[in-house]
Amino acid sequence: MNLLAVDTSSGQGSLALARDDGWCEMATLPGEWKSTTLHAEIARLLGLHGLKSRDLDGYAVANGPGTFTGLRIGLTAVKALAEVHGKHIITVSTLEVLAAAGRDTLPAQFSGGLAALLDARRGQIFGGLFRTEGSALLPVIPDCVCPLKIFLERVRAASCKELRFCAMELALFADAISQAGWNELSHLVVSTDLAGTLARMGIERLKQGMGLAAEAAEANYVRPSDAELFWKG
Repeated sequence: MNLLAVDTSSGQGSLALARDDGWCEMATLPGEWKSTTLHAEIARLLGLHGLKSRDLDGYAVANGPGTFTGLRIGLTAVKALAEVHGKHIITVSTLEVLAAAGRDTLPAQFSGGLAALLDARRGQIFGGLFRTEGSALLPVIPDCVCPLKIFLERVRAASCKELRFCAMELALFADAISQAGWNELSHLVVSTDLAGTLARMGIERLKQGMGLAAEAAEANYVRPSDAELFWKG
C-alpha cells in the first residue's frame, strides 16, 4: 500500500510518501510555498521512487485547524488527486497529529494526557486535549479556539494524572504554562514536519476502512472567519 500524506496547516508544510511495511520518506515544503509549489513537490517526491499519482492507494491530509489558506490549498490538492484516481482520503485533525507526534517521543508505558497547541494569533490558541489509551488517542477537550489562559483552566479541570503539552512553537506558550503550575517536564517540542506521523496514522485508518470519498473530505477550521483573521495577525 502506498499513501501520500500532506500537511499544509501551518506556514511550514511537509509531505510524506509511506508504505504499509513501515517505510516512509518525508519532504519539507520550501519557504513561501504556494499551490504550484505543492503540486511540484508532490510530483518530485513520487518521481524519486518511480511512482505516479495513479500508483497511490490513498491519501492522508491534516484538515485543521490552522491557516485558512494553507488548509484550503492542501485539501484542494488532495481532493483533486483522489477524485481523479478514485481513491479515499483520511482526514486527521492537526491537533491530533501534534499529540500523536508528541506521543511518539514518550515511553511506551505513558498513559497520561496530551494537550496540543497551535498559535491562532491575536491572543488566541487552537487547542485540544487527548487521553492516551494504549496506542489510541481519545479526545477529552475537542478542538477549540480561545485564549491560552482559558484553555489551561479547562485542561486543569480535566484532571489528567500525567500531562504533556505538545507544540511546534512551544516557546510561545512556555511562560503561561509554567505560570499555571506545570513545570518544564510537561513541555514537548514537536517537529514542524508532521507529515510522517500523519502518514502512519493514515495507513492505519485506511486499513480500517475509515477513508472518505473526495467530496466528503472537509476542512476543520474550528471557526473559519476567526481562524483566517487570527493567522493574518
